[in-house]
Amino acid sequence: MKFDEEILQYLKGEKFSNSLTVKLGNIKYEAKTRESVITDLIKDRNIIHIGCSDHVPLIVEKIAANKWLHKLLTDNSKSCLGIDINKESIDFLINELGYTNVKYGNIITDTIGEIYEKEWDFAVFGEIIEHLDNPVDFLRSFREKYHINISNFIITVPNIYCKISLYNMFNYNETINSDHRFWFTPYTISKVLVSAGYKPERINYANLQPLNIPELIVRKFRQILGISIRFPFYYFKTMIISGKIS
Repeated sequence: MKFDEEILQYLKGEKFSNSLTVKLGNIKYEAKTRESVITDLIKDRNIIHIGCSDHVPLIVEKIAANKWLHKLLTDNSKSCLGIDINKESIDFLINELGYTNVKYGNIITDTIGEIYEKEWDFAVFGEIIEHLDNPVDFLRSFREKYHINISNFIITVPNIYCKISLYNMFNYNETINSDHRFWFTPYTISKVLVSAGYKPERINYANLQPLNIPELIVRKFRQILGISIRFPFYYFKTMIISGKIS
């Protein structure tokens, strides 16, 4: 999806259509994980990580598998501060794992003094927007409170256009995290961001869905022949949107 002037007019509400067709493009993407795409974007930057923890048993499992996002952000950034409302997991991170760059608090209602002490390059919202009752209100409140100190954002959400969702639909099923409130398309997550005052600039895709046998055979031949292997957006389960906090 290109954020050209015409699309921006619809995103801003300056134009309206009840049958808008959005060209998502035929760009193909490397088979990267969500974590690797984000760490590439924040390399050697100062970042705030919102919703930094996880359920305690999952933290240990993800660290062992090198998939726990806050550790990866800590290891790859210049500096990283994580904020989370899960007191149990924050206490575990501090007292059991020795993390000093995490803090318990509500990013909207509490005053997080450390954020105001310097300028930050990115706010990272990893897989939390789809869990919120009012994502526009949340993102708008965050921007109004911190936009002077934080320049850019990275947001990840599930990709409803992933092929696996289509397969589920044809089998009369919906497979979903039971705490999710929303499924997003490239246009609808961009509409949420623009409505909250943000400027989305780029959408990446990550977390390749499992390939079927013919697809695996084709990939293997391409690997043998040394041909680069990339996939269209509908092969990926996650969208990663980045841009400016205006």
